[in-house]
Amino acid sequence: MKIAFWICAFLVFYTYLGYGMLLWLLVKLKRIVRGKAERKALPADDELPEVTFMVCAYNEQDIVDMKMKDIHQLDYPKEKLHITWVTDGSSDETNNRLKAYPDAEIIFTPERKGKTAALNHGLSLVKSEITVMTDANTMVNAGAIKEIVRLMQDPKVAGVAGEKRVMARHEGQTAAEGEGLYWRYESALKQMDSELYSAMGAAGELNAIRTSLYAPMPENALLDDFVMSMKMVDKGYKIAYSHDAYAMEYGSADLQEESKR
Repeated sequence: MKIAFWICAFLVFYTYLGYGMLLWLLVKLKRIVRGKAERKALPADDELPEVTFMVCAYNEQDIVDMKMKDIHQLDYPKEKLHITWVTDGSSDETNNRLKAYPDAEIIFTPERKGKTAALNHGLSLVKSEITVMTDANTMVNAGAIKEIVRLMQDPKVAGVAGEKRVMARHEGQTAAEGEGLYWRYESALKQMDSELYSAMGAAGELNAIRTSLYAPMPENALLDDFVMSMKMVDKGYKIAYSHDAYAMEYGSADLQEESKR
C-alpha cells in the first residue's frame, strides 16, 4: 500500500508540477546548446497571405455587433482578410444581424450538428492559405493575425495556438480568478512546449491552421481544437504558440457555472 501510495502521489505531482519543472530544464538546456531561436520577420503588407477569419456561432445574436467591431479593429490589410461566420443550426437573429455587415460571409445550414461539424463545413469552403478560428464570445488583440502569419513563415509550422486570457467580471470573482491562474500556467507550459519542439494542442478561443492541411474530423469529436492540432503534429508538422496573439473572454460567473463545465 505504501508503494502504491507514493506512486500515485508522484503521478499527481508530475502531472501538475513535475512536468513543468522538467520542461523548463529541457528548454534551458536547448538554449545552451543551440541558442535562442531567431525571430522570423513579418513580410511587407503587399506580400502578406490571404487569411480567413472564421467564427463558429450558434444563436449568438447578442454578441454579433461586439464581435464584428472587434474584427474590424484587427491590424491586417482589409483586402486580404476574409470574414466568415458558420452559423449552422442557429434559430435566433444571428444571421439577420450579420446581414448588416456586407464584408461578412455567412455559411449556414438549418440543421444543428455541433461545432465540429460546423468546422468541417466551413473549412471545406475556405480558399485562403491560412484560416484563423475563434469563438464568438472572445475578443482578439489587434496584432494577432500578423503575429500568426509571422510564425507561419516557418514551413514546418502547420498551426498557431494563441493565448487565452481570462477576465474577471469584478474583483474577488473566485471562479474567474482561479481559471485565470490555471490558464496562465497552461500558457507557460505551451510556450515552453513550442520552444522545445511543438505545442501539442490549441485552444479553440484562438487558433490558426494552414487550410490545405486540414483533415475533416469525426463529428462526435469533443475536443475539436486538440484533435485538429494533433492530426497535424502526427503528420510531422509543428504547432507554434504565441502570447502575442491572444483571445480575451470572461471566466465563469461563479463556482456553480464552473462546476457545469
